Amino acid sequence: MKTTLLLVLVACAFATNTALFDRIEKSDLGRTLLNTIAIQMTTGEPLERIFQTLYDLEDRYIADQKEDDANNQAFQQVCDADLAALNQELANLEQRNTELQAVLDDLVPIRDQKIGQKKAKELQKAELQKVIDETTAKRQEQADDFEAQRQEYTFVSSVLAEARRLFTDNLQAPSFLQKGEEKVHVTPQIMAQVASHMSQGAHKASTMKHVRTFGKAIKLLANLANRTQQFANQELTGRVIKLIDDLQNQLSQAFDLARKAEDDRTRAFQAYMSLLNKDMNKYNSSIANLTAEIQSLQDRIDATTSSQNDVLQRIQAKTQQRDDRRGECQEAAYDYQQRRSARDGDRQTVSDLIGVLNTNMRDLKEYIALRIAAGDTNLE
Repeated sequence: MKTTLLLVLVACAFATNTALFDRIEKSDLGRTLLNTIAIQMTTGEPLERIFQTLYDLEDRYIADQKEDDANNQAFQQVCDADLAALNQELANLEQRNTELQAVLDDLVPIRDQKIGQKKAKELQKAELQKVIDETTAKRQEQADDFEAQRQEYTFVSSVLAEARRLFTDNLQAPSFLQKGEEKVHVTPQIMAQVASHMSQGAHKASTMKHVRTFGKAIKLLANLANRTQQFANQELTGRVIKLIDDLQNQLSQAFDLARKAEDDRTRAFQAYMSLLNKDMNKYNSSIANLTAEIQSLQDRIDATTSSQNDVLQRIQAKTQQRDDRRGECQEAAYDYQQRRSARDGDRQTVSDLIGVLNTNMRDLKEYIALRIAAGDTNLE
């Protein structure tokens, strides 16, 4: 019974070691080492040399791992420092962007307010300009009307002056005016000429705006002269001449009043325009000042916006640089982990072989024999 149990345990142990050999042989290093050990054993290589080779290989893996650990730690420390510096630069840039945005948040509303004030002033100026234009146009109409009035008065005065000239140039001796016992003599032809002249003047004056009343008076004089020519006596002639002189005086007085009214309108217009121009100058000054302030604000906004755009571009570039650097560091850490895992696997393979050589040499020899029997030419 004990013998049977012992055989079962030995069989189980051999099966376990065979599984271990199969696992070792799945790696390139394990298969190479098994092949090398098998060849050395078949050629009579001292077991101590085989052990020494494995110990040296294990030590080399340990040394390589320590060096790799140190290099990775140093590299990751540099990565941490680089990423910390890049994050700090990004934080500084974000802070600067916040400061610039705060400046814009202050400047833009002020600029917009100034623009609104300028538009309001421009509307007020436009309304004032409309008043100035209307006032100027009205004053021009008054001036044109006065000029027309002056020409009409001049016409009537010329009609009266011509009528009197006809008397003075065509009088018969001894004199036009009666002096003492002297008599005035006017022929019927002259009186008829005067009547015709004044009748024509009266008709034209009746079509005018300002001298229609004088036109009617001249018409009466023409009728009187027409009736007087039948008699052409001293009394009637004198009366006609006196009426002409009186009408000329009335015309002169009326024109003096018209001129005075025109002068008053001119002074009132000039005084009113002076006030309007003062208001216009104020609007122009306000608009000019607001324009300068708006331009100054716009210049500051443009400069701040340009700086902000530069900061945003730097943030984008710096973010990309940080992400690239983080990617490099993560890739290096991944590569390190892969090397460590591979090296740990190789070390475990070497350690397993050392353990097998120390405790299960017989199983190893049987495993090699089985491989040779199975036709593995790498062990011959």
